[in-house]
Amino acid sequence: MARFKHGLAAQAAEVAQAPCGSVRTCMPYAGELARHRVITADGHDYVVATTRVQGDGGFVTGAYPVTRGYLVMVRQPLCELRDANAAAAHERHEQLVRVLAEAGVQLVRARRALAARHHSERIELADVRIVRAAASEAAHAVLA
Repeated sequence: MARFKHGLAAQAAEVAQAPCGSVRTCMPYAGELARHRVITADGHDYVVATTRVQGDGGFVTGAYPVTRGYLVMVRQPLCELRDANAAAAHERHEQLVRVLAEAGVQLVRARRALAARHHSERIELADVRIVRAAASEAAHAVLA
């Protein structure tokens, strides 16, 4: 009986552990700083690549979906992160690879949605400030 309980406890411990994806380092193409193939913790297949931006000399790190072994939808990345120098871009690349492998796509999508919401809130706040300034100027004009 004790052996049976130990087996169930061990099995429950295995289930409680976070799933982990796999990472394979790939040879970077011309103009790329780094490239990895990642099977995420939730089973999605992505290529993470860091490339030099042509115009400003910065770098962009992106996670691009792979379907049946082919890189697809390069124009629709899971996320793209921009950095000014190579060291920061390489660090961001490694972070994105780790997050995808350990946590999966859902975390990256949630962070992207949060960033978009913060961006829209900043725009809305700027609009409110403009309306308040216009209302204040109108009130001063009426009172003067």
